[in-house]
Amino acid sequence: MGRLSTPLLKGLGAVFLAFLVLAVIATIVGIVLSVVATVISALVTLAVLGIFLLAVAGLVSWLRGDDESAGTVSGDYAGGYTARDDATAADPQDRLQSRYVAGEISEDEFERELDRLLESDDLARSDRLDPDRSAPESTSDRTRLRDR
Repeated sequence: MGRLSTPLLKGLGAVFLAFLVLAVIATIVGIVLSVVATVISALVTLAVLGIFLLAVAGLVSWLRGDDESAGTVSGDYAGGYTARDDATAADPQDRLQSRYVAGEISEDEFERELDRLLESDDLARSDRLDPDRSAPESTSDRTRLRDR
């Protein structure tokens, strides 16, 4: 029995060592999978929370009536012009010119609107001027705007 016990103990030791190595590997794989699952869970939670916050913001905006059509100007400028454009171009002549350059209005429409703006501008100036002085010539303003 002495000769048989040594190889049996060596075999039993090898099986125990293999079991120990496999247990360590399984523990490491379990830790890695746990970390991956935690990261994925956190990302999904953040995505759901973001969607929820966007939905709440949309609902609040909808309830308050903050849609883009609320700032639309009616009348001659209704073709795509919104009140937000006032911040970028405060002067009506500049707005008209930028719409013409952007291709939103034709040259004929640009001319009509420019004449209308210049007439109203001339009337406002003539009210401020002395009766003896005449209002400045509007064609120079038109040429200046078109050449800009």
